[in-house]
Amino acid sequence: MIFIYYLILGLVYSTVGFFVIRWLMRVPRKGKYKALVAVIGIVVLLLIPTWDEIAGRIYLRHLCATQAGVKIYKTIELPAKYWDENGDPIFVNSRGVLDMEMLGDRLEWRRQKTLHNDFFIKIERDRWVLYDKRLQKELAEKISFTRYFGWINKFSSAPNVAENCRDLFARESSQIEFSLKESSEERAFILQVVTQSITE
Repeated sequence: MIFIYYLILGLVYSTVGFFVIRWLMRVPRKGKYKALVAVIGIVVLLLIPTWDEIAGRIYLRHLCATQAGVKIYKTIELPAKYWDENGDPIFVNSRGVLDMEMLGDRLEWRRQKTLHNDFFIKIERDRWVLYDKRLQKELAEKISFTRYFGWINKFSSAPNVAENCRDLFARESSQIEFSLKESSEERAFILQVVTQSITE
């Protein structure tokens, strides 16, 4: 059904574009300018349905490179029972996922989603906060951005297609390499926030 929708939309748009360019070519002007007008007309017609998709990808990449990332506000210490004999944590797995039950539900992730931009390009800001319920303080945060696809997508029957910083970074390496890197970075992030107590 979605394919048929886009096929009909593409045919209608192509037909209208053809007649617009044909009309522009008939407007009296010198021969060398006719080719230039045709090229400009084709470029404009191609950009009308896609410019926000192109600009959105560029802007998302900029946000992910300059504003996304992690920040640590406060660290906490856990006693020896949370660490094995090698000093490795037993409250977090190899992928960096916390065992909240083992921690007595002391920590929790809180998500705050806000609209960053909705002028032609819809982009949301995702803020994940690691919150210490005992201290009633934010320990750290992770910031990411989600971009929703172009304006044509808004009028489609599946308008919620989007991509985020993770998707962009994943494209730059193989899935296995990315998963391993993401897991190690997530685990390292947690171990910067939660450290082993030197004194019991």
